[in-house]
Amino acid sequence: MKSRRTTIKDVAREAGVSVATASEALNGKGRVAPATRQNVIDTAASLGYTANRIAKNLNAGRTGSLVLAVSPRPSEPGEPGLEPEWDVEYYFRVLNGANLQAFKQGYLLSILPSHESSRTFLSSADGLIVVDPADDDPLIEEAVRAGLPCVTIGRNSDDLSWVDNDFATGTTAALAHLDAARPARTALFLSETSSSYVRDEVSAYLDWCGHSGFEPIIIRSPGPRVDEAEPTIQAALAAPDRRFDSVMTTLDTLAHATERSALLLGLDIPGDLQVLSLSDSRYLDYGLQTPITALDLHPMQLGEVAVGLLVDSIDGHAERRRELVSISLNVRESTLSD
Repeated sequence: MKSRRTTIKDVAREAGVSVATASEALNGKGRVAPATRQNVIDTAASLGYTANRIAKNLNAGRTGSLVLAVSPRPSEPGEPGLEPEWDVEYYFRVLNGANLQAFKQGYLLSILPSHESSRTFLSSADGLIVVDPADDDPLIEEAVRAGLPCVTIGRNSDDLSWVDNDFATGTTAALAHLDAARPARTALFLSETSSSYVRDEVSAYLDWCGHSGFEPIIIRSPGPRVDEAEPTIQAALAAPDRRFDSVMTTLDTLAHATERSALLLGLDIPGDLQVLSLSDSRYLDYGLQTPITALDLHPMQLGEVAVGLLVDSIDGHAERRRELVSISLNVRESTLSD
């Protein structure tokens, strides 16, 4: 027979106090004498009492749930809206960090599978995290209209808190690494320029080219997936008038496509071509014939910080905050080193 769940009433009766006093003692609230508070805490521990999360949230006027959404990549005119690329490992690592931190804070985290605005869905959550927000993001606009606390991973055009990486500094460090062993003529391979992080990377790349006297070469893939990127980079590498000997990509998938294309064309990595990704993932280290040097954006930490910012907002801290998470370079076989 299943045993009955221990309630706050059981704790209060065993500790010899009222239910209100027991609740205040366990929540760290109210004017409860230290000895009484400790007695209640010890009694709750001995009885194996854990607070009912649902009831606690309802009493506070909350649902105990947070929502995370990823902005989809932009579509071409006339093309239907495209969903986020969840096959990119970065997003799963962001989600993992956010999920763990949300659980520690007493919340459950859900993924919004579609980026379409939904007042009904948002009304069932206490807060929203949007990853890689677009300018004038419709989901953020819907959340703001509904009065729902919202933060972003990546800068936003609204007056909301955000956490991000210092992509300009990271991109410059990556270019300096490529240039360290021998002067590098680096092409930038990207799939979109709507995200704030890509714009930062492009800006840093153009500044580097201007200072080095190298004419910028920007190669654009029609999409972020390996199969979308491979024909584009293969054609660029096979061009008889190719003017670059290293490729820096904005996504790990684009680096994957570059490595595959280089091998198909018989190019030696890194002797003939250096490859560097501005976003790391496990398969860049273990899944390719030549492990790819990459920037580690620490996506789990981004998710953790975003949840902390969101919970602060839910708790009534109205001050806008901006947090930066450091970037580190994981040097592997695809680049030359001193």
